[in-house]
Amino acid sequence: MAEWIETYRGVVSAWECDIVEHFTIAYYFERFADATRNFLELIGEGEMLGPTVEARPLRLYTSFTQELRAGAGFHILSAVVAVDDSSLRLGHRIVFSARGEAVSWVTQTLPLPVSATPQLRSRLEARIVAWPGPEVRETALPTRRGGLTARDRVKPRDLDESGMLALAAHVHRFSGAGMQFLSSIGMTDDYMHQNRRGFSTLALDLRLTGVASVGERIDVTTTIAHLGNTSLSYVHHMSGADGREIASMLQTGVQLDLDARRPAALPPSIREAVLRLLSEA
Repeated sequence: MAEWIETYRGVVSAWECDIVEHFTIAYYFERFADATRNFLELIGEGEMLGPTVEARPLRLYTSFTQELRAGAGFHILSAVVAVDDSSLRLGHRIVFSARGEAVSWVTQTLPLPVSATPQLRSRLEARIVAWPGPEVRETALPTRRGGLTARDRVKPRDLDESGMLALAAHVHRFSGAGMQFLSSIGMTDDYMHQNRRGFSTLALDLRLTGVASVGERIDVTTTIAHLGNTSLSYVHHMSGADGREIASMLQTGVQLDLDARRPAALPPSIREAVLRLLSEA
């Protein structure tokens, strides 16, 4: 009974690729949402556990180990990887179909409903498989807020089938906020185009803590968390007009040489800009 189940199969469309010339991270999350719902349906627990997909809080920890570029076919394998008193953890493996290689790993933590019976827990525990992916880090996200990096309003098209702000809609905003932040430290669009550089995400820690309604204003602030030789980590906080937090995301990545497809050292000017921000934190 404990097995990985194929929960999604598709392809990367050219319009889903970004300035780094690979699959935009928000579209991964669109597929993760499909994979989760499909998994619960395929194991026969959709009626009982379907509402957990819509519950808060929710955490997704994602590691990207290889790129998916336009035209790449991929599929997702999903399984139960942990069950405890209050939560269910699912694992997703994103597989490059042509080679059968895992290119990304996701763990998704969902709250178990208070109505969960011992029988339901037993069925879920019987499906637990060992997690073969990267270790999930239990890191506390910095709570300090940086400068404003995104501001807009929730549109009807941002909602998922449950009527809540979709995972992809969260991450699209965080991606835009990331580009605003990178521009503020000198990694502008001109810099990227002229130097054939981009920012490639290696890991994301997304936590959903609130809800947003259609027509509501959303603000995103971003602050630096870490500076490496080729790498940067920064934290996004999303809040509503009343200041309540809706979501946060720690984003870690590297400056990418777009021709060599390898990490490239950050230039002194960008390092100095980041160090100034760190000194102010």
